[in-house]
Amino acid sequence: MEEGNRHTMKLSDLHDEIREVIQSSFEIPRWISCEIMDITQNYSGHCYLDLIEKDEKSDKVLARARATIWASSYRMLKPYFETSTGYELASGIKILVLARVEFHPVYGLSLNIQDIDPTYTLGDVERKKREIIQRLETEGVLDMNKEIPLPIVPQKIAVISSMTAAGYEDFIDQLKGNPYGYQFYTRLFPAVMQGENAVQSIIASLEKIFEFESHFNAVVIIRGGGSKSDLACFDSYDLAYHVSQFPLPVITGIGHEHDDTITDLVAHTRLKTPTAVAGFFIDKLASFEGELEEFQNVLINATISILNEQKLRLQLHQQKYVSGSVAIVHARQEHLLKLTGNARFQVQQQLRSNDKLITRFMEKLRSTAKHIPQRKTIESVHIMQRFRQLIHNKMEGEDKRLEEYQRLLAYAEPGQILRMGFSISRKDGKALKDVKNTGPGTIVETELYRGKFKSKITDIQKKKLL
Repeated sequence: MEEGNRHTMKLSDLHDEIREVIQSSFEIPRWISCEIMDITQNYSGHCYLDLIEKDEKSDKVLARARATIWASSYRMLKPYFETSTGYELASGIKILVLARVEFHPVYGLSLNIQDIDPTYTLGDVERKKREIIQRLETEGVLDMNKEIPLPIVPQKIAVISSMTAAGYEDFIDQLKGNPYGYQFYTRLFPAVMQGENAVQSIIASLEKIFEFESHFNAVVIIRGGGSKSDLACFDSYDLAYHVSQFPLPVITGIGHEHDDTITDLVAHTRLKTPTAVAGFFIDKLASFEGELEEFQNVLINATISILNEQKLRLQLHQQKYVSGSVAIVHARQEHLLKLTGNARFQVQQQLRSNDKLITRFMEKLRSTAKHIPQRKTIESVHIMQRFRQLIHNKMEGEDKRLEEYQRLLAYAEPGQILRMGFSISRKDGKALKDVKNTGPGTIVETELYRGKFKSKITDIQKKKLL
């Protein structure tokens, strides 16, 4: 159609021309790598996607296209992809699709997806995980949380989970129903555990726990399992970085049976399920109680050994004391006998010497008396009488000294001591010197001068030594 010198055409004709060019140029379907920005399924079962390509460095959108998967193909492709990868077809997933390029006069350019390669998605996920892990290693934070010591008795636990999650209920039931009766204090910090908002929600809960850091021994992040897509938030760099830097040990139990997420990797301890996390804490307390019982047995055995050793030493000291006492008594008796023998000998010697003196004096007096007057004779008689009196007094004094020695010797004899009213108390055949090894109920045997009797002690009174 021509108007003047200008060639004009209808829009529909232009679209028809474009469609013919596209159909002729893109007769064969192409494999296209892209990222799902949005995905919806209508009531008829058709799937509509918004696909994009981003710059890897700036994250800027470089290209965008609409795509469809007709219901007949979608019913097969969706379960095949999710079974192979463990991820749902959802926003943020990178995919490699076999698509035919189409152009509709009304709806424009679109891609009709005929096949999806799940290995590409898995490879991209693993590549991203490796990049995040390498980044955490480079920053030196990968193992920081593992280096935080877990208390010996961790009983105060901060829990990050969904309030309605079955995994959270299992965790609490396991702790409360533990067979040992251990008591745990737990506080829930609710968070969204899957989807686009999960990462920021879990980080927000960590920040709240940080405000009450001193109230808790550890943090647990738990949920009741799910698909890889549900757990994709736990492969986030931001979440992993916060967990690695957290000042309390972080224990994970997010229900991922096969592969570890990055959050599992940086956590202090990674366990499979919430129930396993509860069992971990119960086992910690049971192990500590077992160690206490072992220490108690060691302490009791050591105490018994020390008591037996001290008892043996006491018995040896007692035997030495008794033997020493007997030796001292015998020595004292021998000493008294020697003193008595010496005294008797000295008295006899003194008597012999005095007799000789008297005899010589008497002879001298007789000789002298013949030559002195009567008065001198009388005086001599008086002097002799006085001298005899002195000798008699001296003799009586020596006799008393001898008698005193004999009396002291008699007092040292055990029989004499008992005769004076004293007694000897024995326990197990050994003489008692003090009440140290006795107590109420102890049977003792008492020996008197005449006879013996046994008695039971009902009261003890200790006497302090001055």
